[in-house]
Amino acid sequence: MKKNNIMKRATLSADIVASSSLSTRELDHLTQRIYNLFEKIQNYQDDNNKGKLKMRLTAGDLVECFLFDPNDALRVALALKAGIKSFPLDDFFNHDPTTEKYRKLFEMYGIRIAIGIGDMDLELADKNILKGEAITLSGRLISEQKTSNKERVTIKNTLFFRSESEYQNRIFQPIFSLLDTIFTKMTRKQSEIVLWKLVGYSEQDIAHEFGVSQSSVNQHSKNAGWTSIEEAVFLFSIFDFQHDK
Repeated sequence: MKKNNIMKRATLSADIVASSSLSTRELDHLTQRIYNLFEKIQNYQDDNNKGKLKMRLTAGDLVECFLFDPNDALRVALALKAGIKSFPLDDFFNHDPTTEKYRKLFEMYGIRIAIGIGDMDLELADKNILKGEAITLSGRLISEQKTSNKERVTIKNTLFFRSESEYQNRIFQPIFSLLDTIFTKMTRKQSEIVLWKLVGYSEQDIAHEFGVSQSSVNQHSKNAGWTSIEEAVFLFSIFDFQHDK
């Protein structure tokens, strides 16, 4: 339930997987890719009269986002996920097996993202300071992944959801787990097409952008699991996060 009539907001906390294995050149290009993603997402929000959002990159590999409307959060998170996963690495030959393993982790997962739903201090948010339950929840989820050092062995999950409401957690945590599986299996090309779809482009637009047939775009979409992704994003977009069951 709403406490003292305070509206629930959403935050994203994210970190790039195995960023230390990337070259300086790759990190520079990845940084530019992230800012381009911010711009694409912002344009989608503006063009579709969606809620305000603030996005920032800190420490080179940490992303934070504050969304006034929590219903926008999953689309934004998956757009970031698809955009990072579609980032091409340079041909890189390193005889260090640890570095090679980390680079494969980046190619497979790209980024870990946690969505937190809860109250936020709007006055501080206007000053680009994030404080409140939502950022505490999302930040804690990502921090737990880093401190557990799972990256040294394997990564089991990269998409996380946490709300003050256990009812919401029971609904969306399993959905996020399934989306995680879908995104892990995507190829780089499939990820790129999913990104463009998430930011509002039609298959015809995408085909024109890449100089391929619409049927090719459609096939990549099907193989990527686009129907399930679209349904999950729609469910999230109409869910009432302001009330507990």
